[in-house]
Amino acid sequence: MMSLSLIWGLLLLGIPFVWHFYRAYNVATKTDAPKETFGTWIVFGKKLQHNQLDSEYKQRISTVYQRLYTDQPSTLVFQGGFTHKNSVSEAQAGLNFFNSLFIAHNSIEIEPVNILIEHRSRNTLENLRKTRRLLIEQQIPLNVVLISNRYHLLRCSTIAKNLGFTITYLPAEANYNLNISQVYKLTLEALFLNWYHTGLFISNVLNNQRMLNKIQ
Repeated sequence: MMSLSLIWGLLLLGIPFVWHFYRAYNVATKTDAPKETFGTWIVFGKKLQHNQLDSEYKQRISTVYQRLYTDQPSTLVFQGGFTHKNSVSEAQAGLNFFNSLFIAHNSIEIEPVNILIEHRSRNTLENLRKTRRLLIEQQIPLNVVLISNRYHLLRCSTIAKNLGFTITYLPAEANYNLNISQVYKLTLEALFLNWYHTGLFISNVLNNQRMLNKIQ
């Protein structure tokens, strides 16, 4: 499907890629952190390096930690399975770092939060599909706050909305700074978004339930 989406984009002179890049950039730059957030917070995992979190994943979790003292989430979901040769899942590593922040800062207790671990997924689509199943099984409403880095927010929200979530953004960064690294990441986001939309379009046109089950 990725090859087909690339061919489709090239046949249209690259316009889909430019459009998705612009939309991802627009969300990254114009999203403001909400003043109040309630309900379920979903923290997107990120690939580990030798069982260790990178700076972006730490940034996501640090944002959660800081907001817990002003907001009142009822449920906090850490997502992400085992990738490469790591012996710890992304979700568990995230929760471990989250807990370490309380120890490092000698933090006071907060209101109890229901913490869930989703550790079977390997990408953003699987993150949300498996988290949706987890929330439904526990009869938790699909009104959620999506927590990730700004360049990643459009893809998260696009998939989440298609899966039936009602979403609010909570970006990991206070502000967005465009640089070479971010241009590269936004380009990847444009490719993934084009792949997702192409797959959704073809699946609906062909009425292929097997394909639809993978992306819905």
